[in-house]
Amino acid sequence: MQKIFSMIGFAQKAGKVSSGTIATKSSLLRRRAYLLIMSYDISENTRESLINVCKKQKIPWMTLGNKFELGTSAGKAYRVAVTINEPGMANSIMELLKSRGEGLNSTGVVEWPK
Repeated sequence: MQKIFSMIGFAQKAGKVSSGTIATKSSLLRRRAYLLIMSYDISENTRESLINVCKKQKIPWMTLGNKFELGTSAGKAYRVAVTINEPGMANSIMELLKSRGEGLNSTGVVEWPK
């Protein structure tokens, strides 16, 4: 899990991350995002609205850590959602999931243990 947080940090330094609810939703709607990562403590309404956009755009998503861990990895105070806006970084995160035995199922959801 720590490797994924590191990869989010690398993507942030490269300028390929949208963090925060509004920026994330905008990135999804404009089809810039290749992967959505949400925290476990995201509100249900926000979670459903982001997942609905992902389903329409056929963008994979996953749930990972809490809002402070996710925000720290993106270099911010706390964030409940981030998108990876570069296909290479998104693919490397998904490959890391596959190598750990985790994988994106048909709905695109990956739930990490709390």
